[in-house]
Amino acid sequence: MEPLFDLTLHIGSGKTGTTSIQGFLADNREELIHHGWLYPRLRGAARHTHFGMLMMPDDELVAYRAWKRSGETDPARFRRRVRRRLFTEIADAGVDRVLISDEGLFPASAARIERVGAFTDRHARSLRVVAYLRRQDDHLVSRYQQVVKMGGALRLTEWYDAHGERMYDYYKRLSRWRNGTRADALVVRPFERAHFVDGSLYRDFFDAAGMEVSPDDLPSPLTRNESLSAEAVEVLRLINLYRLEEQGRERWQITNAPLVQTLALEDGPTLSLPEAELTRFMGRWEESNRRVAEEFIPDEHGPLFRAPRKEGRTDLQRLDPARLDHYLPLLELPERDWAGIRRIAEREASSGSAHHE
Repeated sequence: MEPLFDLTLHIGSGKTGTTSIQGFLADNREELIHHGWLYPRLRGAARHTHFGMLMMPDDELVAYRAWKRSGETDPARFRRRVRRRLFTEIADAGVDRVLISDEGLFPASAARIERVGAFTDRHARSLRVVAYLRRQDDHLVSRYQQVVKMGGALRLTEWYDAHGERMYDYYKRLSRWRNGTRADALVVRPFERAHFVDGSLYRDFFDAAGMEVSPDDLPSPLTRNESLSAEAVEVLRLINLYRLEEQGRERWQITNAPLVQTLALEDGPTLSLPEAELTRFMGRWEESNRRVAEEFIPDEHGPLFRAPRKEGRTDLQRLDPARLDHYLPLLELPERDWAGIRRIAEREASSGSAHHE
């Protein structure tokens, strides 16, 4: 008999402190068990990517970046193994409150959300879904950084034209989760410090998740998921282009974590779209945001987002090739790659043509 439990599912969205929250929870697994909560390992990950993959239909699963990198070949066998590990962990922990976090679930398809609902109907006594929302213009430029960190090679304007307006109708996304899972509670919080309980993301998350635990009694987490300057983003994009064009790699094969850690130390304004375009973009979601505040945050009186747009940004995305004299040794890239990266940088500095993702 598989165990029954109360499930809290943190679905993101991405770029709302999810990496920090997941790291905090993973660092305090043993202490949380003492308080009656299990934050599963699922192969030791802080983010429960495998749970999110478990909920995917086959066609979505085999196209997913993490699946391609996993070496898995049989979806049915993968699902059996993930289920077995999860239920074994729950039984071994001896608690009946389980917290799972995967920001990849927020933009899930209707079919995937229905699978979440079927899973919880069968195995969980209750389901609580927690979602954080970041103002769309701010999220957009932060999300682009993440795309480049993961091997993306389009300029911001090109990526925005192709992908920028997906997932930002928050009312539509949340309604899909409400209707598809029939959750006992769907807790929605704006990702703004002024909204957080006592100004703390961790206190706010524990409150949203219904955890009667004080995060102040747990070891403080390290800062995670570094932000990059506009110049650093462009350096990384050029390196991605080199790997794609001259080394023949696929985007899913690119790992930039060591480079990101070094580039995060470089100062400078962050990259954004022109102000007029950001204003137009936010205007598109005005009605959706109003409905979210009205229907999903009943105690909220006023607009969904109150903080003004961040300053200290630039819409100039160009690297002077001479700056590679600084970056190539700094990043400790093999010298055999330097000439190719310079060729890419010189071409990109003088060209506004589109490039493949």
